Amino acid sequence: MRSPADTGRRVIVVGAGGAGLAAGLEAARAGARVLLLEAGDQVGGATARAGGVVYAADTPVQKARGIEDSVDRLVNYYATVSRHELEPRLMRRSAEGTREVIGWLEELGISWEPERLYVAGLEFDPRGHLPSGDTRGLGPAGGAMIVAALLTAVEERPEVEIRTRTRVADLLVEDGRVAGVRLADGTEERADAVVLASGGFGAGAEMLAAHWPEATRHGDWHWYLGPDTNVGDGLRMGLAAGAELRGYGGTLLETPNFGRLNDAFTPPWLIYVNQRGHRFVDETDTYCVMPHVIARQPGGVCWAVFDDAALRKVADGGHVDPYGLGVDLESNWTGAMLRRQIDAGVVRTGATLAELAEGTGIAADGLAATVELWNADVAAGRDSVFDKSGELVAVESGPFYAVELRPAIIGITFGGLRIDDAARVLDTAGRPIPGLHAAGEVAGGLDADVYAGGGTSIGNALVFGRVAARTAVGVAAPA
Repeated sequence: MRSPADTGRRVIVVGAGGAGLAAGLEAARAGARVLLLEAGDQVGGATARAGGVVYAADTPVQKARGIEDSVDRLVNYYATVSRHELEPRLMRRSAEGTREVIGWLEELGISWEPERLYVAGLEFDPRGHLPSGDTRGLGPAGGAMIVAALLTAVEERPEVEIRTRTRVADLLVEDGRVAGVRLADGTEERADAVVLASGGFGAGAEMLAAHWPEATRHGDWHWYLGPDTNVGDGLRMGLAAGAELRGYGGTLLETPNFGRLNDAFTPPWLIYVNQRGHRFVDETDTYCVMPHVIARQPGGVCWAVFDDAALRKVADGGHVDPYGLGVDLESNWTGAMLRRQIDAGVVRTGATLAELAEGTGIAADGLAATVELWNADVAAGRDSVFDKSGELVAVESGPFYAVELRPAIIGITFGGLRIDDAARVLDTAGRPIPGLHAAGEVAGGLDADVYAGGGTSIGNALVFGRVAARTAVGVAAPA
């Protein structure tokens, strides 16, 4: 697409992940000169490390599979999941924008296969759109495909300059208006508008302690999935400029803490029990809700229980990528990994269930009753308690094993700068701060407590990156 005549406006975008690249491309297409500043060694941010799902409704991809969905249904879903804590204008902008993003990315070379649509949240109809394309070596899976498509388009624009290894220290505020940025080396860059797209604060210990202390409660169990440059610079700068903080918490994934390994999908042959020995969830439920369910158990304790037959027969790691995200990761739940952890004493072992209970502090009677019912359900072919689907595996052949799980892997942070549906950053009175816009994880108010579904974060990053850019240039926001 050829850009219109140069508007004479200069836009600085802080951060070159999904939101920043989308903003840079859209600003250039709208006729601005763009400076993209990235603190890391390469572009991509957290998006490049993600599976790349885009959560969207009423798309041509859904229609090709015969799925009837609508923007209104998606807005209602967001309202329900958030318990009506999110602003309707933002939910509608997100739902309308992600529908358009699917076609926009297709124009940039991303393809979508209807048969790969999957249920990525708590909805009934599939809304998780999986991309296909070239990663350009920028990451392991679909997120890198999206980044690569955006980067290729950006590199074709002479109006865009990208600087990596360039950290922004402060915003320049003059007469109540954001007029540019001050870099970490002390130099200043001026612009008509600044778009903060610097990601979340999952790697920032001070920010986590201040804005999400629950993400530090398990000590050295905690680690962050995203780039180590995501320490909350944009949030800090926006708050210093008078912005309102909106949103709290984020996503945590359960982990056995064997190492820095992320299992987004739990193998179906595990059963989860609490300290009373009771199952409390469908173990394959989405990561959107699992950490909340675990945290509410007595003492916040969860044990994943299995037997020697499972270890010998089904612990092959085949669950790692059940939806074809393309993520090539070592799993915590392969036979080789589990045997190493058994030998190290990390995985608890008991010749009998009673011995396993004694070694873990699990109530022996509760565990025995739970396993008895579970094994009967396996024999009958149906989980009578939580209706778990997939391969149901009995727990009956000693020795028996238990792995402690804690919700400790930090994914997405929800706390960010309050924005309106034009991606303008709002001050504590609710008024736009002139010259300041935000998109991506640094923008708050798009998630509340429970993450709506896999791909919501990437979808919102792209939508509000586009909106922020066009608002910054002074043209109509994309539909």
